[in-house]
Amino acid sequence: MGVVETPLISVVIVNWNRRDLLRACLDSLAAQTFTNFEIIVVDNGSDDGSAAMVREFPRPIHLIENRENRGFCAANNQGFSVSQSEYIALLNNDAEAD
Repeated sequence: MGVVETPLISVVIVNWNRRDLLRACLDSLAAQTFTNFEIIVVDNGSDDGSAAMVREFPRPIHLIENRENRGFCAANNQGFSVSQSEYIALLNNDAEAD
């Protein structure tokens, strides 16, 4: 049994009905050369297929699906609560990592 490396950074992204922006955001994270991070997406009850897109994304993502929009702060707290790392980075769904 191999040793599972704990991610150094958790990237928490809150989303609500912004599938296309979220996809660009996730694509930018997948293109990073630094890979010791986990992605946590908290979807606030989107009805645009955002959660389905995240489930099909080629990189593992921890997805939290809320039935309703719980708001930005509450959703971030949900992401924090499942983080496996020492550091947490908040990334808006309309941002792309360079």
